[in-house]
Amino acid sequence: MRRQFLGWLAATCAAAAMAALPAAASAQAKTIKMATIAIHGSPWHKALMKFKEVVDKESHGKYTVSIYTDGQLGDIPQLLSAMQIGTVDMGYFGLSSISFVKGGEPLNIIYVPYLFKNGEWAEKILNNDEFNGIYDKVAQTSGVRVFGAWGQRSARAIQTIKGPIRTPEDLRGMRLRIPTIPILKAAFDRIGVQVTPMGMLEIYNALSRGMVDGQDNGFDLAMPAKYYEAAKYWSATDHVYEIVGFFVSERLWKKMSDEDRAMFKKASQEAGAVATELTRQFDKDSIDVLKKAGATYVVPDKAAFRKAFEGVEAPYDGKLWPKGMVERIHQIQGDK
Repeated sequence: MRRQFLGWLAATCAAAAMAALPAAASAQAKTIKMATIAIHGSPWHKALMKFKEVVDKESHGKYTVSIYTDGQLGDIPQLLSAMQIGTVDMGYFGLSSISFVKGGEPLNIIYVPYLFKNGEWAEKILNNDEFNGIYDKVAQTSGVRVFGAWGQRSARAIQTIKGPIRTPEDLRGMRLRIPTIPILKAAFDRIGVQVTPMGMLEIYNALSRGMVDGQDNGFDLAMPAKYYEAAKYWSATDHVYEIVGFFVSERLWKKMSDEDRAMFKKASQEAGAVATELTRQFDKDSIDVLKKAGATYVVPDKAAFRKAFEGVEAPYDGKLWPKGMVERIHQIQGDK
């Protein structure tokens, strides 16, 4: 009887220990604070939900992802700073944002007009060996690493209160809100635009009051802000294709095993596919929204815009990014 009792007790203890394993693993899970400026329910948010799903499942309780949308943890500069000191673990927003940190200057190349043929090419090239080498250097100098460039954004276009805009000459003399990015400013200066920098939150009032004649952005940023209520002309120049970036604190990345890093990279690529699919549908729907709002949507003479902007990046070659990089990107796509 005593032997049977001891056997039963051992079995019971073993079963209890096994039952406690999931709870113990969960208690020890590292919570990843993932932040974005995108609004709740947006394509970027839904992409991060996919990211969380993959990480939570494939890390087997080692990691769990907590998502913060709507800029809850700060805007982009604040998020980059927080990742540098390790108070935020990861971020998801425009890849070119890394150009504003030390060592990130080469990413200014993204804004070279008509650098990429389309979003697919942009995504492919921005994840190649040369760019991964740049991301390694940026991580060493800034403390923030890009571990994936996945999720195609809406192509940049021209939206104006006057129009329609079909050729570069149609923009001559107009005041356009252009981001404070040297290459974009140089491009629009060349075609006679009065470049007016201002923050995103100022654009709607500036358009409504006629302080500017237009702005350049893609559907992903322009439509939620309802700029079309004031600016009734949309010209699909598609002059820049940008990608969303997955950022991580280098402090955290250094602590991860190779297996963990591979898992996070896989999650980023799967999440980016969700962002791309939803953004493409959003772009299609946006054309209908514009038309229903009484706005005019046109596809301009892109060849004329391409010719007008050609070579504008030359002064920056070898200074902001490695010499000959623009040429190499064109060659990869079979342009030259």
